Amino acid sequence: MKIPSFQQAVGFSVGDTLSLFLLRAIRVQSNYARALYEQFNFDFPGRSVSYEYVARTANTLEKDGFLHAETAGRKKIFHITNKGIGRLQEYEAIYAHRFNEVSTVIDRFYYFLTGNGLPPEGEVEPLHEDFRPFISKLLSVKDVVRYIALRLSLNREFFYMAEVQAQLNSLFGWSPSNGYLYDIAREMEETNLLIGFWPDERRTIRKLYKTAESEAFYEIVAASLAERITQVRKYLHYILKMVGYS
Repeated sequence: MKIPSFQQAVGFSVGDTLSLFLLRAIRVQSNYARALYEQFNFDFPGRSVSYEYVARTANTLEKDGFLHAETAGRKKIFHITNKGIGRLQEYEAIYAHRFNEVSTVIDRFYYFLTGNGLPPEGEVEPLHEDFRPFISKLLSVKDVVRYIALRLSLNREFFYMAEVQAQLNSLFGWSPSNGYLYDIAREMEETNLLIGFWPDERRTIRKLYKTAESEAFYEIVAASLAERITQVRKYLHYILKMVGYS
């Protein structure tokens, strides 16, 4: 499975990510482009960038008034300006709360799948409505639904798709729409991952059962989901650190 890049996962462009990194790093300590380039590629858990791109971005921030520079010998040392501090605070205000809310949901998935990290404390609060669509950028929602559905099929004689939604909400504070859940259920039946039938003529609740393929595919989708969640969790924790939330 292809793991999303840091930029794909958190929704930053490369330029935004690097600009945030440079402003934050230079606010902590004035520095020159080569050292900033080396620090970025050492610390940053996403894609590497070239020295030329780091230097060009720093020069653009200087041109826009977010940084100012002075020459020390053959080195151009960058310092943050008051305007740059304001820009950094804008980044923090825009992204920190959103990433913290979403990271909480990802942490719940991570603990449930791997047993690592910290268990949820107290009642699981639902993810804010404004942030719910963001989950689909981070995870394969299809894998999440298939994982819970198959897990239920292996632990019960039968189950209903509504129980998948209930488990997602109670365990993680998030679930996809009803329509999407039932689309996945139909697809799982068509690919012989589940068997379903209507218990009566009213056709209101469809019973679902495991098949011979259910257990093997459950192991595959669980491993795939755990790998992706582990990587995305690292991305989110890193961006929270960059915006000063943790």
